[in-house]
Amino acid sequence: MKRIFDLFFEIEFYLKIAISCTIIQQLIYWLLQDIKLNFISHVLLYWLLGSVSFYSLGIFIEKVIKKNHSLRAKLTARVKKVKQQTYPTFTFKGIIIGEIKSLIAVLIILYLAPEVNRGNSLLLNFGWLLMRIIAFDFCFYVTHWLFHQKQFLKIHLKHHEFSDTSSFVAGHKSLTEYTIVTIMECLPIFIFGYDITQLCAWTIIGNAYNLEGHSSLSMFFIPSDFHDLHHTCFKGNYGIQGFWDRVFNTLNPPTKKPRIMFPVSMIESKLVNNTQKTQINSKS
Repeated sequence: MKRIFDLFFEIEFYLKIAISCTIIQQLIYWLLQDIKLNFISHVLLYWLLGSVSFYSLGIFIEKVIKKNHSLRAKLTARVKKVKQQTYPTFTFKGIIIGEIKSLIAVLIILYLAPEVNRGNSLLLNFGWLLMRIIAFDFCFYVTHWLFHQKQFLKIHLKHHEFSDTSSFVAGHKSLTEYTIVTIMECLPIFIFGYDITQLCAWTIIGNAYNLEGHSSLSMFFIPSDFHDLHHTCFKGNYGIQGFWDRVFNTLNPPTKKPRIMFPVSMIESKLVNNTQKTQINSKS
C-alpha cells in the first residue's frame, strides 16, 4: 500500500505542474491570439516573463510569507534542522549580469528551436506539458547526479554553498551549471519546436516550483522536504521530485506534508492514523 501511495504522491506533483502550465498557457493564448508577434517580440516576452516571475515570486515568498511567523511555521517543510546562514545580498551589478545572461540564453534558444503553433487544445497542451515535466525531470536527474560525481563536482559546488536554503538559492549557480541545466531543460523544444504560449507558461510555473523547492516551505507544488534533504545531506534526491530517485534507488525518503493542497499525502496520513487507532483499540 505504501508503494502505491508513494507513486501517486510523485504523480500528483507532475499533474500539478502540467495542469498549472496548461491553465497559464490558455490565458496567454487568449491574450495573444489577435496579436502578431515576430522573433524579437518572442524573445522579449519570454525573457521578461521569466525575469519578472522569478523576482516577484521570490520576493513574495521571502518578504511576505516568511515574515508571517504563523504562516511560515505552518508551511515549513524542513524537518532535519541546520544552522541558518546569511545569504548574499542583491547588487545592481549582479542583477544586470544575471539578466544579460538570461537574455542571451533566450536569444540562442529561440533562434535554434523551430517555432510551432499548438493552438489552444486543452488535451494537446496538457499532454505536451506533462511529457515535458517528466522528460525534464529525467534529464535533470541524470545531470544533477553527474554534478555530484567527483569528476564534475566543482561545477555544482557554488549552488551548494547553502545547506539552509532560501528561494533565490535556486538561481545561485556557476555559469557552466546554468548553461548545462538550461540546455537540458530545453532539449524537448530543440527537438519538437516551441510554442511561445507554452514556453511562457513553462517559465512562470518552472520559476514557481523551483523557488518554492529552495525556500524550505511547502505551499502548493512541493509536497515534502525532498530538496531540503538534498542540500542538508549533499547526496540523494537528485531529481526535481522523487520519481526518478525511486526508480534508480537514490531516494533519501522525504517527510510528506499532509495538507489539503497535497491530497495524496493527506489521504495516506488519515489511513495510517486510522490503522494505528484500530490496532491500539484491538490491543486494549
